[in-house]
Amino acid sequence: MGIKRSLLLISIFSLLAISACARPPSDITDTPESPDSTPESPDSTPEAPDDDYSPNAPDEAADGYAPPPEAPTPSATFTILPGGSYPELDQICGATDYPIECVRFISPYLNDSIKIDPLNVLKVGIHVATNMTIEALNLAIKIRDDPKTSPNAQSCLRERNWSDLRNQLSGDLTSVNTCIDVYHEGNLASPMRDMDSDLLALYRVLLHIAVDM
Repeated sequence: MGIKRSLLLISIFSLLAISACARPPSDITDTPESPDSTPESPDSTPEAPDDDYSPNAPDEAADGYAPPPEAPTPSATFTILPGGSYPELDQICGATDYPIECVRFISPYLNDSIKIDPLNVLKVGIHVATNMTIEALNLAIKIRDDPKTSPNAQSCLRERNWSDLRNQLSGDLTSVNTCIDVYHEGNLASPMRDMDSDLLALYRVLLHIAVDM
């Protein structure tokens, strides 16, 4: 009987030992978390990124798109001459179809005593055009009379356009008459009365020669 009781107690202790080893993990006491796994406090501030990008930078849009830089405003001043010697001439010539030629032809005849306005620039331009026309005529005559010039070129240089000459002289005559009429309409005596009379007589003589002779 004693042997049976001893075997029964051994069996009970064995069952208890087996059941203790077979307990699920939930019944095992949890171990404390390591200090590194402690959650951060709600007051902690995250560190800023290393780069300098900021989505709310004042020169960028909210979506991160940076607008292109504004183009420089072009200068309204038209400048050809070095250092802008005559800005008034630059402005007048800049409104023409040939601004560079305008400045090149007119500027050599300007000085500080001349008021640069459209009227004076026009006067200088007429003076320059007259001189250039005379030079062109002289050169044409020289080439025409040169024995080395081909007969065809000489023939072109001898060609005369009487129709254009007549129209030009008629226009000059009309201009003198218009100047005289302006003074008559204002009941004023022309200070160029004698000169006007001489010009009228001269243009009539030239027109008669060009048309009738």
